[in-house]
Amino acid sequence: MNNIKYNKYTLVRILARLGGAAAAVSVAAAAAIPPGGLVSTPSGNDLVLSFLTINPDYYTVQCSPDLLQWTNCAPGVPGDGTVKSVTITNAMQRVQGFYRFVAATPISLELPQPVAFAILGYSCGGIQEMVSAGFAVSNGYPAGVVELSTTCGGSGRGGHSTTHTAAAAVTWDFAGNVIAATALTNGGVAVSTSLTDGLGDVIYAAGVQTYLVVPIPAMPTGVTAVQAGDEFEVAWALNNLNANAIISSTLTATPVNSAAPILTAVVTGPANSGTIPTLQPQTTYLITVENATAGGSSQASAPISVTSSPATAPPSAPAAVTAVWVNSDPAGATDTLVTAWQAANPGNSPVDQYLVTAAGSDGAGTMTQTVSGTALAASFTLDYVPNWSVTVQAHNAAGWGPASAAYNLGGL
Repeated sequence: MNNIKYNKYTLVRILARLGGAAAAVSVAAAAAIPPGGLVSTPSGNDLVLSFLTINPDYYTVQCSPDLLQWTNCAPGVPGDGTVKSVTITNAMQRVQGFYRFVAATPISLELPQPVAFAILGYSCGGIQEMVSAGFAVSNGYPAGVVELSTTCGGSGRGGHSTTHTAAAAVTWDFAGNVIAATALTNGGVAVSTSLTDGLGDVIYAAGVQTYLVVPIPAMPTGVTAVQAGDEFEVAWALNNLNANAIISSTLTATPVNSAAPILTAVVTGPANSGTIPTLQPQTTYLITVENATAGGSSQASAPISVTSSPATAPPSAPAAVTAVWVNSDPAGATDTLVTAWQAANPGNSPVDQYLVTAAGSDGAGTMTQTVSGTALAASFTLDYVPNWSVTVQAHNAAGWGPASAAYNLGGL
């Protein structure tokens, strides 16, 4: 997984890994940074920035007018263990500017060895892979050809070694997982020559390996939230982000001037909407969204303020109520009746408790039990001899909802 970090303090740690000590260079000062960090050298109106690299990390120089908002200001550079330089055109003509580099540990595009073996059919001391890849025109995913080979020694005196080869057309997702791999029998397929997709994703080769870099996404924009029942339905814009690269999105609702808990929901996979459940009534929340790719998590979106409505709708009746006898005691009155149910529709505030009622026939009486709003089961210790019926009711801030249909069961 990529290790791109966009805040100043983490960048210091990245530079420390390389032996440096500073996070940014001011154009106004144009001061040299110790070797191993970011070195700035004026060249007329331009600024040349140099930094030591590590193979196979991928480096991007970013610029900012205020140390707050950072953008890429030069093409990325694959690391190879040497010092690399990028030139910022007309940087010295600006009143002020700050620069830093971010390092990404890339994803290696390859076939898992079991998949490679299934295609090649041989593995003598391991299967070697040679990958040629780009971004597929049809769907935008990383795709290419993997050439496979393994050499097996001959048996007996004078035996000759044999090299087995095969090739496969492979598609990966943006976390480097194989989506599809098909053996090639017709001599190969055309490989896309596009090594960038215009959304910050990059494919590059280093030696015999091919790598994918997926950037940290920009913070989501255009966040909206509408209450539905006891949930916020949240939507957002991806802000020039490749939707296929999203691994997950984290939605957070933070109460304002309230002891209500912070609510968090995670939506997996590509998405631009999701729900935050269990809202407390008449509570103001600040809602934010973060998108995550293989490169890391975005900054949280600008918070929006939304106030939940008053609790006016009690829960529905719980459904699918069942009951069974366990731990039977035919000689006494300590049999155990266990009942379970499906969660009630909460109305427009969370279910905070359930009332479970067990009523016996033949004057055996009625027993009740209250359990938490997250519990979906209860048990009673009673005599199995009469017939029993069980009902369940749900409660929220608006009051008690209707009782469920009765579940009837006889004695043991």
